[in-house]
Amino acid sequence: MKIKERGDSTGAESESSSVSTRPLRILMVAAEAAPFVKVGGLGDVIGTLPRRLVQLGLEVAVVLPYYPEVGTRGHRPLPTGREVVCSHGGISRRSPVLEEVLDGVRYWFIQEDDYFGREGVYGPPGGEYPDSAERFSYLGRTALEASKVMEFSPDVLHCHDWHASLTPLYLEEAGMGRVLKILTIHNLAYQGVFNIGVLPSLGLPPRVTEGPILFQDGNVNFLKAGIVSADRLTTVSPTYAAEIQTPDQGWGLDGILRHRKRDIYGILNGIDFDEWDPGSDPSLRVPFSAADIESRRRNRDYLLAQLGLHPGPQSPVFAFIGRLVHQKGADLIASVLPDLVRHEACIIVLGTGDPEIERSLKEISTPFNGKVSLTIGFDESLARRIYGGADFFLMPSRFEPCGLGQMIAMRYGSVPIVRATGGLKDTVKDLESDSEGTGIVFKDADPESLLAAAGRAAGIFRNGRLGEIIPRIMELDNSWLRSARRFARLYSEAARKEGK
Repeated sequence: MKIKERGDSTGAESESSSVSTRPLRILMVAAEAAPFVKVGGLGDVIGTLPRRLVQLGLEVAVVLPYYPEVGTRGHRPLPTGREVVCSHGGISRRSPVLEEVLDGVRYWFIQEDDYFGREGVYGPPGGEYPDSAERFSYLGRTALEASKVMEFSPDVLHCHDWHASLTPLYLEEAGMGRVLKILTIHNLAYQGVFNIGVLPSLGLPPRVTEGPILFQDGNVNFLKAGIVSADRLTTVSPTYAAEIQTPDQGWGLDGILRHRKRDIYGILNGIDFDEWDPGSDPSLRVPFSAADIESRRRNRDYLLAQLGLHPGPQSPVFAFIGRLVHQKGADLIASVLPDLVRHEACIIVLGTGDPEIERSLKEISTPFNGKVSLTIGFDESLARRIYGGADFFLMPSRFEPCGLGQMIAMRYGSVPIVRATGGLKDTVKDLESDSEGTGIVFKDADPESLLAAAGRAAGIFRNGRLGEIIPRIMELDNSWLRSARRFARLYSEAARKEGK
């Protein structure tokens, strides 16, 4: 089955001129989706990718749990008058299906208060609910039933992360015929691992529970089951697709992933160009574009005044926005901060995370009043002003499946400094090794390498090269529409090979 692209605002040509009698139908299953409920990057993906797929002519429905937070965000999904019925966790359940249509995407919410009517998507602060296996197996099971009662017969079942990874195992019992099964691994470090005592509560048939598909190292492993049972696997960047097949980043599943290497596709995430637009962002002091760098300088001046920073004329401004955790390299930033200040730089840090790293940053930055701004917490408006005002954006991650910060930074004209891992390596080309370079890339996750990269950045700043680099990085296409085309192609080609 082929598709034809339409309504492409980027002016790209159609990738297929042949159209079937109807569009491909995609059923997505996930634990979160912006703008209804969002905890992390997964929510951004499920909030944007389906809408871009609809732009390309596909039909998309997304199944989510109905959490209390959905109602607090100004959304009121409406009752459909239909419900899913099944016995799960030893109880016969009847769960209403709610619906909201957003930009052509049908979002269906499973209302089951026993599982999802609690504060916190994954658990209470600092933990997870003890019945997480029951909760998310119920999501996978009822997603298929919701599709049936809503009379949506999918060609493709697209599951996201471990929370939805059991969904393919329920397909045969759902009696839905041949459906192409795709699983996207957003972060392999989170696998949904549980004691085998959860088995009776999952509602799986003996052919599954008595075989090896569910088990890894004596435990039930949701993600492993999804990896084995899906027809195709995707990750959120090409480099991450290769990295997870190695012992270093395979988190115990590298052998299984190597066995399935021909079925793994690395498709970069994107950012929503409507949401991240410096030409219309109300958080900025003044709008700007690639053709109007002078206005960006005004945003820089405003940001520095707001934060009480006083750089000299030859002082670059470095920024970090994100979780203050080891994975993100926040400890490396704490290590190099005094040296950066001594080299006449200003540093802005916005984030929250590991209490020890927070404490270290507070202690180290205290003597550098007027040179360092540290904000523990998160302020979205401030984050946008930082993207639009900092000269360089730091992402020294130890591993990064895709990363969105570097794409947003480039969209807003802040030159990224990244470690060569995952999606950072795929999206940032080093300025020294590429004539069309877009940032600074370094190899080793240590303070010396980060400090050397920052030194290169300071040289670029003082040589006046930012004026040529900023317009180039602002005009890069890191949009979700680009990524959606890749998914549409995968759906179409895989469905054709599977005889759909």
